[in-house]
Amino acid sequence: MKKRFVQIIAIALTLLFLLPALPARAEEQGEPPLILRVSVKGAIVTVLCKEPAEAYCITTRPVIPPDGHPDWRPMRGFSFSAFKSDGTYFVRVRDKNGLISRPREFTVKSGYLYVLEAEGQEHLVEPIDTFLAAHNDSIDAFNRRIAESAIAGGLYTRTGVANVSMQLMSDLANCGMTLSYQPSGNFTKEEDWGISPLWGERMKQQESDKAGRYRNYGMNCGTILIWAYKQAGLNISSATGRRGIYDSGMLRRQDDNKRKLDNGDTCDLIATKTGHTMMILDRVDTDGDGLSDSYLVLEMESPYLKLKLRSLYSVRLCTLYDMSAVFDDTGVIKANTRWYTGSFHIGLEAFPDYYGFVIDEDDEEAEEPETEWMK
Repeated sequence: MKKRFVQIIAIALTLLFLLPALPARAEEQGEPPLILRVSVKGAIVTVLCKEPAEAYCITTRPVIPPDGHPDWRPMRGFSFSAFKSDGTYFVRVRDKNGLISRPREFTVKSGYLYVLEAEGQEHLVEPIDTFLAAHNDSIDAFNRRIAESAIAGGLYTRTGVANVSMQLMSDLANCGMTLSYQPSGNFTKEEDWGISPLWGERMKQQESDKAGRYRNYGMNCGTILIWAYKQAGLNISSATGRRGIYDSGMLRRQDDNKRKLDNGDTCDLIATKTGHTMMILDRVDTDGDGLSDSYLVLEMESPYLKLKLRSLYSVRLCTLYDMSAVFDDTGVIKANTRWYTGSFHIGLEAFPDYYGFVIDEDDEEAEEPETEWMK
């Protein structure tokens, strides 16, 4: 009995000795990071933190993704912006010590019209200027909206490219229309910007492939992605002889931008075994557990352009290419691209007038028109 009593006293003294160390250890570890502000404009969410963070996650429920889960996206510094489809979300950030912030809830109501699988849409079978005129619209007005969405999303950014893509898809969907597939679709020359006046026109000579016969001008799976990147100021036109647009994401050697199929981010590319390519717009949760399990993609899939939900299982035999080297302007291919060689970032002097940039000929610097997102 006496021995038992001595053991209890010893344990109690040990705990008392350890107690002062516990607050000190917590203090040494620091406070969890703090999110100061979450702002949403259209489909773009911007998060500002009190201290620099190294990763963020956006979930559909206030859950914390496990360590190593791809919903933890890298970030640098005090803030980040992301493109999100309509819905309610929770955002957290994680600092270099592994501490995680409390969740902040936000809702995206972009005004974009999301039509999956082009359901109920007709592909364009008349000149696009004729079609738009019948809907009290015009190519000039359409182009200005594309430019505004690029600026609002941010030139040279993932959010800019995604915003351009959804502006195009939403505007077309509002008219019950989408673009036709054209096996040799181009409109990727240096002077080609905005809406192609050829879209929807009858081809002088019909084209065909294994999937069918095509009679109207449009684009193919790769050129629509080159187009979307370009409207946000990024050139991923492949140099002659290069394997494909996903090589633009190479750092130094071919395929060094391959990633695990669940690690895709906005504007990364997915290629099938047959060379078909699609672009990720958003990570999507379809089973309601809060974590992503699918991608919302922009895909020109014969016979027309569409938005699709691609589950991770459905792309299991594909290849994912990280395009960070394009946005960071660090990829080796920038020295070999067609047009604007030497950089993936197209100089503002090359943009069409409807973007509204003012070029000072004396210092050759550009001023961007002030928009709401800059204030």
